[in-house]
Amino acid sequence: MPLVVEAQPISDMLFRLEITTDGTVIGEYERSRHADIARKTDEVNCAADYLVELYSRRGMFVVRWDSATRTKVVRDELGNHIGEIPRACWRKPARQTNSPQSTA
Repeated sequence: MPLVVEAQPISDMLFRLEITTDGTVIGEYERSRHADIARKTDEVNCAADYLVELYSRRGMFVVRWDSATRTKVVRDELGNHIGEIPRACWRKPARQTNSPQSTA
């Protein structure tokens, strides 16, 4: 089931990343700077099956970074922790990939 990520501006620097499938909004991914939209879209696509499965069981969700646990937490509309984005799907932030010291 293909997911579509639409970046919607919420301020001069931040975008809301709305996730849809077949025209239905199923969730929102981490808020993002323009430079990180492609990376986070890639993360959503990597976790697509997992996110669709969570939506089918729990309804709409939001994904946010949890600095205390250093994880990308998936929460339902009531704020309940219902899952986490697998680390295998995480991509490096733009500030790290554009560094001249980064390696391939």
